[in-house]
Formats: sequence, structure tokens, C-alpha cells
Amino acid sequence: MLPPVIYSAMHHLFVTYMFAAGGLAAWLRTKPLTRRLVAISLESIGFTNRANIAPALRRKRVDKDNPNITVWTFETNGIPLKAWDDRRAELETALGVIIVQAKYERGNQRVVLYTVPAESDLPDYLPWKDEYLSDKSFVLMLGKGYAGPVSVNLADIPHILLGGSTGSGKTILMKVMIRQAVQKGAEVAIVDFKGGVDFPPFWRDQLRLCYDDKTVLALLDDYIAAIESRKTLLFKSGQSNIDEYNLANNAHLPRYILACDEIAEMLDKTGMPKERKEQIGQIESRLSVIARQGRAFGVHLILATQRPDANVLSGQIRNNISCRICGRADNVLSQIILDSTSAADRIPKEAKGRFLLHDGTEFQGFWLDEGTL
Repeated sequence: MLPPVIYSAMHHLFVTYMFAAGGLAAWLRTKPLTRRLVAISLESIGFTNRANIAPALRRKRVDKDNPNITVWTFETNGIPLKAWDDRRAELETALGVIIVQAKYERGNQRVVLYTVPAESDLPDYLPWKDEYLSDKSFVLMLGKGYAGPVSVNLADIPHILLGGSTGSGKTILMKVMIRQAVQKGAEVAIVDFKGGVDFPPFWRDQLRLCYDDKTVLALLDDYIAAIESRKTLLFKSGQSNIDEYNLANNAHLPRYILACDEIAEMLDKTGMPKERKEQIGQIESRLSVIARQGRAFGVHLILATQRPDANVLSGQIRNNISCRICGRADNVLSQIILDSTSAADRIPKEAKGRFLLHDGTEFQGFWLDEGTL
């Protein structure tokens, strides 16, 4: 006979073992089944390689940083990431999810899908509140995505290209970003060749408004002079950007932001006389310098447009703007902004304030009520 204490311990150990063994057996039975069901779902929509083999589900787990997100890791079996992006809607239907983001892992051998339940939705209206202002330098909040708040950090991604058709909400989103930049101490200038009618007195009191080529050129010359001056300051002090310089020297070098609500009004040379074309060429030249060198020295561009084609925005400028945001758009505009038709495919035609980031993140942008400012 065993002592009661030892008998009780062994009994509980046996019960625990049986439960663990049962759970392990169930896991071993269902895991291959889950993988096979996923493969069948992908095969049903023809998402296979040339050998008719679907991507293999390697792992499915809850994201450690956001419990609302489920992470699916697939062996690609030779299907490139672009195919996953192009057929996102079909994949979402097959898997019963909304894909928040798709990216490569381990080179191009695996694709990772970050998903939320299919019944998830975004709000149709999201008013801006000053309490949303980030305390991080220099983070601008954009809105809410399926995985939570969406933002861009100008310290890392210095320039933004914002596109969308008329009524898509791009001007409001630009104003939301400008509002935050001003609150963070940036000096903001707006180029508006429509005479500033879209910017009521509140904005005129806090911003520098430019209405013509001559004023824009003078402004850009000031920005380039600031870049050159800051190069010298950073070199002498041994810092690599203005955040480090300000921290090390207890200084307050401000960031400069040039925002343009419609760059076609500023840069389109179509039908322009020779003198105006020469002025536009000078503006383009200065914008190119800022696009290439502005990040470390705190000089940024936020450019909005309905049609940023080659006649409006040169490849040299566009290629140096890594943050792309597109609202409601047709295939052509979406292709120009995002290098894909994703915005045309995913944003409803009637949507206002709905946007797509360059990395595939869909979000509802903040709405700024100027009457309360």
C-alpha cells in the first residue's frame, strides 16, 4: 500500500498525463486535416503552381503582439508574392478571412499572411481627436486599419505621395497630417495654386501659403539652404539626423514640411509657354534634391494629386517617395500610385476616406472637422 500523499500525487499525475496525451492525439489528428482543408480551398480557386500544387500551410498561430490577428505561414511552392496580392479577394473568400498584410519570409520561400476574421469591418466615419496625437517623433496618425491604428513615421519614411479621385478624401487626410505636424512643432508650407480657398483662416494663421511659381521657388531655395546648413551642423557634431542632433545638443531644429494639395497645378507643363516651363523645371530640380536628401535633415514632402503620371511628377521624384497612399481610384491611378491596381480592386466605389498603403494596409482615414479648429 502506498502512503495516501504519494497515491494522490500519482493519481493526479496520471490524470494530467491522460489529458495531455488526449490533447496531443487530437492535435495530431486535426493539424493534417486543417492543412489538407486549406490546400483544398486553395485548389478550388485554382491558386496553384504549374504542377497544380497549392501552397502548403506550414503554421497557423495567433500574433503575439495583437491577439486579433491570425498569422498563416505558407510554403509558396513557387507562387510569387505578387500573385497573392493580385488574388487577395479570392484568397480571402477561400480562407474565410480578411488579409491585412502579405509578405515574404526567409527570402521568397515562404509567404506570411496576417489576417483578421471575415466579419471584421472598418468604420465609415472616423473623426480626428487631438488625443490621438502620437508622442513619438515624428509619427503622424493616419486612421484605423483592421489590425489597429495606422501611422507613418517621417523620421523613417520622409515623403508621402497621396492619390485618389475627386471626393476620395485625400485633401482631408492631408490636412489631418498637417494638423499633427504643426502640433509637433514643424514649420509647414502649403502650395495651393487655387489661391488658398480650401484653407480657411485657421490654416493661414499657422502655415505659409504659396500661390505662384515665384513664391514656391523662394520657399524651395530656403529648404535647400536649410539642408546644406544642417549638413554642416550634423557633420561637426557627429550626429546622423536632426533628432540625434536635437537630443545631443539640447537644440530645437524644426522639421520643414512642404504640402501640395494638387501637384498637377504646380508641375504640369502641358500647353505651358516656354518661360513657365523653365520655372517648372527649376521647381522640379529643387524638389528632386529634397526628395533625395531631406530625410536626415528634417525636410519633407507631402504631395497629393489625382493623376501623378510622368507629365506631372518625374520618375526621379516619385522613386524617392517610398510612402504611397491611394484612396478611391481607377486602375490607371492605382497603378501609378501603388504600382498595382489594388486600390481599384479593394476600395469600394462609394467609399470616402478609405485608403490603401503601399504595403497593402487598408484603413479608414481620420476626418478633420475644420469648424472646430
